[in-house]
Amino acid sequence: MSEELLKAIIQLFAIVAKERITEDERANIKEFLSLHLNQELTRHYMALFDDFCKTANRTAAETQVMDEDTQQFVDDWSQIMQISKKVNQALTMQQKAVLVIKIIELVYADGSISERQENLIFYIGEALKIPQKDLRAMRLFIVGQDIEELASKNILIIDEGSDDFKYPGPRITEKKLTGLIAILRLQDMETYFIKYLGISTLYLNSVPLKSRKIDVFPTGSTIRGNKIDTIYYSDVVGKFLVGEVENEVSFVAEHIFYHFKSGRAGLQNVTISEKGGKLVGIMGASGSGKSTLLNVLNGSEKPSSGRVLINGIDVHEEPKKIRGVVGYIPQDDLLMEDLTVYENLFYAARLCFGNYSDKEIDEVVERVLLSLGLSETRDLKVGSPLQKTISGGQRKRLNIGLELLREPTILFVDEPTSGLSSRDSENIMDLLKELSLRGKMIFVVIHQPSSDIFKMFDTLIILDVGGFQIYYGNPVESMAYFQEIVNAANKTPGACPECGNINPEKIFSIIETRVVNEFGRFTHTRKISPGQWYQYFKQKIKIPKITASADAIPTSLHLPNWFKQVAVFVKRDVLSKVSNKQYLTINFLITPVLALFISYFVKYYDAVGVENPHYTFFHNNNIPVYFFMSVVVALFVGLIVSAEEIFHDRKILKRERYLHLSKSGYLISKVFILFTLSGIQTLSFILVGNWILEIPITEMRYWAILFSCSCFANILGLNISSAFDSAVTIYILIPILIIPQLLLSGVVISFDKFNPKVGTPNGIPWLGEIMTSRWAFEAYMVTQFKDNPFEKMFYDLDKKEAMAEYKRVYYLPSLESKLAFVLNHRNQWRDRSDRNPVKPTLEMLHKELGYERRLVGEENFPDLDNLIIGKFDSTTYQNTLKFITTLRAYYQLRGSNALNDRETLVSGMTDTPEKLTQFNDSRMKFQNESVTRMVENSTDPVRILEWQGQLVQKVYPIYFDEHRPKSPFDFSANFYTPTKHFLGKKYDTLYFNIGVIWMFSLILYVTLYFDLLKRGVQSIENRIKYRKRDKNF
Repeated sequence: MSEELLKAIIQLFAIVAKERITEDERANIKEFLSLHLNQELTRHYMALFDDFCKTANRTAAETQVMDEDTQQFVDDWSQIMQISKKVNQALTMQQKAVLVIKIIELVYADGSISERQENLIFYIGEALKIPQKDLRAMRLFIVGQDIEELASKNILIIDEGSDDFKYPGPRITEKKLTGLIAILRLQDMETYFIKYLGISTLYLNSVPLKSRKIDVFPTGSTIRGNKIDTIYYSDVVGKFLVGEVENEVSFVAEHIFYHFKSGRAGLQNVTISEKGGKLVGIMGASGSGKSTLLNVLNGSEKPSSGRVLINGIDVHEEPKKIRGVVGYIPQDDLLMEDLTVYENLFYAARLCFGNYSDKEIDEVVERVLLSLGLSETRDLKVGSPLQKTISGGQRKRLNIGLELLREPTILFVDEPTSGLSSRDSENIMDLLKELSLRGKMIFVVIHQPSSDIFKMFDTLIILDVGGFQIYYGNPVESMAYFQEIVNAANKTPGACPECGNINPEKIFSIIETRVVNEFGRFTHTRKISPGQWYQYFKQKIKIPKITASADAIPTSLHLPNWFKQVAVFVKRDVLSKVSNKQYLTINFLITPVLALFISYFVKYYDAVGVENPHYTFFHNNNIPVYFFMSVVVALFVGLIVSAEEIFHDRKILKRERYLHLSKSGYLISKVFILFTLSGIQTLSFILVGNWILEIPITEMRYWAILFSCSCFANILGLNISSAFDSAVTIYILIPILIIPQLLLSGVVISFDKFNPKVGTPNGIPWLGEIMTSRWAFEAYMVTQFKDNPFEKMFYDLDKKEAMAEYKRVYYLPSLESKLAFVLNHRNQWRDRSDRNPVKPTLEMLHKELGYERRLVGEENFPDLDNLIIGKFDSTTYQNTLKFITTLRAYYQLRGSNALNDRETLVSGMTDTPEKLTQFNDSRMKFQNESVTRMVENSTDPVRILEWQGQLVQKVYPIYFDEHRPKSPFDFSANFYTPTKHFLGKKYDTLYFNIGVIWMFSLILYVTLYFDLLKRGVQSIENRIKYRKRDKNF
């Protein structure tokens, strides 16, 4: 308090008391000054008070212009207004209430009050903005000398309760108390004053309580006496709150045990029993289980044994019944860093109040901003803790504000003062205390609180290492409790009797006192172990049992429906991303820049020895490379944009878990945003890359393939984002996931060149079948070859010609060779043993010729059933050879017809020079010879091979359409086949492959929704921990 302000207050006392100044009045003023000053300054300002009184009386005597009373009122009013202006600028409402109490007490010191003094009190109250109802309550409190005179709802009485008077306000009965204690509550400013009327020896915070003197009853106060039980601040406040809270809340934790998955004990037999309107502190050394206890109490972790009940409802067994009742504020930020203060609150409110309009939500948000003192920062971006635009204290208040929107009945707060200045810490705790005074139950884990903060708690829980509960009760009493156990020589009854402070660190110094060895050095052994402290706790502290409240638990939560939740999630996330310019720049530039880089370097044309070198799509040997890199880019970019999405939101999701919002709604919103972003990214890649390589922009089939790949990668990224707890781990996993996509795509290593233990000469190994890159690249190559505008005109004819050539040149000669082998081993035609080499050859001939007979008609080869051991003879041989000859003629004719039809078609398209030029331009523009070589496999010297009793076609896979499925669900085929067989039907490879990629995405979405990958990772981690623990034992 400044010197100027003190002078103004002394002058105010002088104005009120100048009519007559008694020794009692001087004593009251001296008492007020001693609250703020030392003895020397108190004497100085008392002398100043005397001077002001003399000056005021002399001025009144000299003034004769008006009548005496009028003139005095005018002078006094003028001075009061000047002084009140200074006071209003410097003192809080609580401090002004103390000042007014002392003024009224000064006026009533001689037992009477003049009309002038009564008017002055009225106008001083008006000038200091003290409500008149509070002024009346103060006067009643000061004047009243017995229970009937003090009767008021704003005054609590503590007495023996023997009279028959029906007291209208709160009352506490103490049978052995002589006289009565009155406590005044000024509700608007939540300030309390105490007055004792009696002759017993009582102590307020270890200071003797003088009879008929009014003192402030501060937070954390205790009233003690030899004949009465200790009365705590929380007892008094709780009595005032009875009746104000519509629905009573009971919170009981019964014998809570919790063991980590490694087997280590986290909590051991913790019991809590509280009712609403309490601020409960949880303290303990590092590793004592404070945060674990908080997580068990709020329902995040299920105890190994024991129950947590809210109004008799088990938190862990019936969570839906307490939806919206519990709130949680972790130590870390729960803020959307790229949104403003207002936007953070607005979208949080949108998820809480589905029945509110935007205008109503805006009113709720503005009210919270005002109550938190954040109105001036409403439009500032929150920022990260390292790049913040609002202070640490403002960030904490905003975190609390997210829960204040819906005002949960029970709030759990983890380290609310961590990293804050002492002033900001007190502001945060004042906010939480105010919530508790409104009937809410607040549990706070706190470390190293100041004395003022420590005394705010109504109940203190102290845990020791190993999760042992070693204290439960009033925080002020905790010091005396531990000192008594260790038999400390300097025992104190709680707070310091001179300054009223408590040092919580002394408590932990006692708890953790270590043994001193013979050399005078501290050892690592504690004098009293955690287990011993727990035994003392069981012997000395009895936790009161409360009756579970039957009241319905109040909640203001009205969740929006699923569609509205999705809309809010989308809007919030989009707004956050749009606000992050760096995020937008990188994500919208990465694909066109990569497309520019890749397409520029793969744009090959022969410039050596050519007179006029120029680029043509047809001659670019790198087009397959471009297609493959397009797939890799789609997978890579899809992973990096999604890999941190859920990990980044994990803390926010933990808070919103208590709202019981739709998990699918949140995931769908993420999927929608990421798919939209991937659609834009892949489209920009196609537009830039295709433009440079002169691929028609209208070829949107390529975009569909890349978009499908990127969407698959998005959901894969969401899975790893959900499963792992470290951003570093997540980004290390990205190349680990990409490398198999490169290796097993069928491009880097041909599928038939794999290690024989995992690959086969025929078809695609199962590892390749689960690679998205394989399906995407195949779709890319197949659709580019057969669906481009040029090849589309000739594909069916080319297919007939190529397959006829394969049959005539490779397939039928192989069958003839096998038939000759059988003929050469005629002596084994009747040998039915498995070692007979003729048997598998006949089986293969039976199988292959059976397929061919279906094509040309069964009547052309009636001897098919004779191609088995025991029935095969010379006649069968001749008939089989004849059938093969027939097949050769059939395919010869089929190939010739296809060739003639193609030549006819080509001649019609090139019969003029203009058409010929157009024909050649179309070929150069749409067809690529490198793609053609790859899909026809024309460079592979192996054109046909025998594998597992059948002949496998290696050449012309792009024309192979004769599927031989083993079951309706068998869709296996060689790489680059134009169609896939599934459920008895043929599907175009482009659409089938895209469908497979989306099926993979759907499977990954299921694993994401049910957290299957996360559970698997946790299971592996737990097994590793168990093995380490077993080794240690």
